[in-house]
Amino acid sequence: MKIILSKEIGFCFGVKNAVEIAQKALDINDELVYMLGPIIHNPQVIEMFQKKGVKIVSSIQEIPEGSTVITRAHGASHSILKEASQKRLRVVNTTCPYVKKVQEIAEYLYKNSYFIVVFGERKHPEITSILDIIHQNALVVEQISDLINIGHYKKIGLISQTTKNINDFKELCFYLLEKTEELRIFNTICKATTKRQVSALELSKKVDIMLVIGGKVSANTSRLVEICRNQGVKTFHIESKEELNYEWFHPQDSIGITSGASTPDWVIKEVIDKLKEWPY
Repeated sequence: MKIILSKEIGFCFGVKNAVEIAQKALDINDELVYMLGPIIHNPQVIEMFQKKGVKIVSSIQEIPEGSTVITRAHGASHSILKEASQKRLRVVNTTCPYVKKVQEIAEYLYKNSYFIVVFGERKHPEITSILDIIHQNALVVEQISDLINIGHYKKIGLISQTTKNINDFKELCFYLLEKTEELRIFNTICKATTKRQVSALELSKKVDIMLVIGGKVSANTSRLVEICRNQGVKTFHIESKEELNYEWFHPQDSIGITSGASTPDWVIKEVIDKLKEWPY
């Protein structure tokens, strides 16, 4: 079999930065360190931190006063940070710089009385943190059909979850032009995300099978799976080498491999090594 790697693969800048910040926090703390939800959507990375003694919790209330807490790369809202301050917690903020920028833009639109439309997944932690910052004053849309009943507004501000598809975002832009006198568009989709999507798209046109490696709940990984499948290529979404199935492949296949932005290099290498072990 021929194995071809995507040009954009492994950790993105934001994930790499978050993991490094969290690791440094562990290195200087002898006491129990808490993590407010999974720092990124990758089970192997989360397991690694848990083995190092990190305790993952779902709320500030679960953390003892004066402890150290690591936030998620997906963003920490103002209310979360305020709660942490009230409990005298030492906050290790790993929010991705690109997510932080989206939060700042959302706050700007809110303060300037725009009707805010957010292209994203309602329950994704990046979106919930943004909504908390602007006091839930936004319409979250996951697809154009969600806009069918939208009225006419004097000013509309459009932003996006950093991991969404750029082409879908463009469609929303055109649709909203007819719904307002003023449309402020902020392309807040991470450039690394766009490059990864384009690279996966190009690779999927050249191979027989695509393997997309990454967490099953990872938004950006799911987007890659969707892009590849839309090209008609046989696509498998796996989290680790254990999910590989010998029967998926044939000796003459060319296999394209891409990964979500939160998939570590060592997990990708394990998948490649296992493929190479098979007698094809």
